[in-house]
Amino acid sequence: MQPNVQAARDALAHLDIDENPASLKAKSRDFFWYSPVLKARMDHLQGDFVVAPRTEAEVIEVLRTCYAHDVPVTTRGAGTGNYGQAMPLAGGCILHTRNLAKVKEVHPGRVIVEPGCLLKDLDAECINRSAQEIRMFSSTWATATIGGFIAGGSGGVGSCTWGSLRDLGNIIRLRVVTMEAEPRVLESRGEELARVSHAYGTNGIITEVEIPLA
Repeated sequence: MQPNVQAARDALAHLDIDENPASLKAKSRDFFWYSPVLKARMDHLQGDFVVAPRTEAEVIEVLRTCYAHDVPVTTRGAGTGNYGQAMPLAGGCILHTRNLAKVKEVHPGRVIVEPGCLLKDLDAECINRSAQEIRMFSSTWATATIGGFIAGGSGGVGSCTWGSLRDLGNIIRLRVVTMEAEPRVLESRGEELARVSHAYGTNGIITEVEIPLA
């Protein structure tokens, strides 16, 4: 581990850190190996440590600390993508969203949820609370997260009725944190959503999602 990476890891030691070798390797991979081209080029990639923030404040702390120490951050949900979207190309910190999984509010026609919530759990919670369901989900809905679906997905079950995930109306609002010396919390709606949806977390870490229900 490079000295700057170690310094960032040490500064974040009070958070939920994972450095178990087997776990670290597993959390550094998605289903990239479906492609023989990607497998040959990416099979060696691995992060240096995993941190799983529990709150938006902890997300901000991780991004501020890693920025200060020049440590790359790769955001990860469940890692069900097939193209290396969740893989650390340059080592560093893997920001895992598994602890950000709360269904925060369910209203008529909409739900507010954290990014690490599995699509199947989100759908079940909406049905249980309000007899409504999410309008669109991926084929990997049993294991994929809502944040990963929005950050890397394009459509799925429900698209025949509602269109592409990025079509206006299929996402109501996204709350994201930027990686800067002093991270900013930004909210996007309408046409602004295209800046952060399907961007794989490269220009902002999603910390809250609002989507429509049917």
